[in-house]
Amino acid sequence: MTKATRNRRANQRGQKADAQNTDGQERAIARPLEVSMLGGWTERRMHRHRASLDALPWGTLEPERHPRAHVDHARAMWTNGIFTEYASAAAFSQLVTALVESGAPIDLTAACADIVVDEMTHVELVSRVVLELGGAVPYEMDLDRITQLPDPGATPLMRAAELAITTSCVGESLSVPALRSSRALVGGGLLHGVLDRLVRDEGPHAQLGIQFLAWAGDRLTRGDRERLAAIALDAVAVYAPLWQTSEPADAPALGATPRDDYRALMTAAVRDKIDARLVRHGIVMDRAKLAALVE
Repeated sequence: MTKATRNRRANQRGQKADAQNTDGQERAIARPLEVSMLGGWTERRMHRHRASLDALPWGTLEPERHPRAHVDHARAMWTNGIFTEYASAAAFSQLVTALVESGAPIDLTAACADIVVDEMTHVELVSRVVLELGGAVPYEMDLDRITQLPDPGATPLMRAAELAITTSCVGESLSVPALRSSRALVGGGLLHGVLDRLVRDEGPHAQLGIQFLAWAGDRLTRGDRERLAAIALDAVAVYAPLWQTSEPADAPALGATPRDDYRALMTAAVRDKIDARLVRHGIVMDRAKLAALVE
């Protein structure tokens, strides 16, 4: 489906895991998923170049036409998608800062900043789909743990490179084929329109990391590239359970790709969209370890 299949890395560092701060004090580690809009000029500014969203056929999904189990599956899948869109926005926000600090070209940095707005728009889109399906399932998220943690001792360039690889070159490159598959499954109507918008946005999101690597060029040493290859392999490994599990997907008419098809789709994406592109930039993941993840 959508990015319910991605950005697990963003929350890997501890959602619902550690109930204490470093000083030993208890803290609230999660809260119910809640999405809101302030309205007024901020909403108008957000929608200025995205006015076509309201033209989608909202109010036409009719979940009662689908089996109850399919609707429940889809509600859980799309609800998780709300969080993963938030996680994408956080990751690209971090990347914007690292690009500024590393002196990256202003148009590359501006494109990355605009992607953050794309991702927040996706939060709105996916949230509206969830409402069409009957509302969100119970879901807790820990927004203070949503950000990735690049090596704090790394240079700004290497922080940017790590975020570009994990967020764009890996996460977004897995999202695009999953979205295309979902779009083909749902046929026409509201979900097709939503997924079509997501597909059109995510393609450039997946390209931004490659554009960064092209610019970074000889600024990255051989050691840097070896480090980035290990980071890329680790990022792929985070996602691997999504296609290695035997749990069947249900509700294809609501965006869920059948398990066998999903596995083939994702492993091909790792080989053709992630590995092949990184190799062209001198970032070569361990061949044996990579093969173990996609076989």
